[in-house]
Amino acid sequence: MKQIKHILIAICICSGALLSSCISPAETNLLQNLNINYPMQPYEEYRLKPNDYLSCAIYSQNRDFTAVYKGIIGGDITNTRIFAIHENGAINVPMFGEIHVAGLTIQEAEDTILKNIREAISDAQVKIDLENNTFYVLSDGQKGSFEIYKENMNIYQALSIVGRTDERLDLTSVRLLRTDLEGHSVERVFDLRTQDVIQSEFFYIQPNDMIYLPTSKKNFFNVTSLTGFFATATASLTFLLFAATYKF
Repeated sequence: MKQIKHILIAICICSGALLSSCISPAETNLLQNLNINYPMQPYEEYRLKPNDYLSCAIYSQNRDFTAVYKGIIGGDITNTRIFAIHENGAINVPMFGEIHVAGLTIQEAEDTILKNIREAISDAQVKIDLENNTFYVLSDGQKGSFEIYKENMNIYQALSIVGRTDERLDLTSVRLLRTDLEGHSVERVFDLRTQDVIQSEFFYIQPNDMIYLPTSKKNFFNVTSLTGFFATATASLTFLLFAATYKF
């Protein structure tokens, strides 16, 4: 009789734990009206930062110049080199020295480099791209780096690339690591479920962003439906009865 009482108590505890671990749509659905009111922040073009890398093509139709600056100046746009933006915000172009580009957009940086090169080569052309135009995702079962395929890509588009968020994840405290204009990492925490994410600082993905999706505390039992609840409860009851029968 005493054993039955203990079993019933254990069943009640397990049932309570299982019920509390049930995951509802309110915890997983996106675009909910939660009235968190994140400050609005419109899309802005990305501005270059220290530790960014530029793929830079410098070319000229003048063969005399391409011969003198061989390896630096090419004959067409396929002549590319990778330049790192140093802590002082400049790239170092051989024979042309340092050119400051941090804080500039891609187009502004391209114009600045071209202006410097044309002081020596009047018909020079410059084309640059951001080499590290990627974002990163880290979560339970999802990780990797992914290309930002357009300038104003938003967080929903980013997550659709890596796979839909699911019940294992805690969407209430998504973490975003973003690099500021000085090249330092800044952490932001936000609730991905709310529609207030739209047009906030979290909405548009920037190069080098790292998105961390933490695992839900309720993922231990991972009960997402009534069927799952009864299946898990039945398994727990079976184990308790077996343990009581064989007294171990």
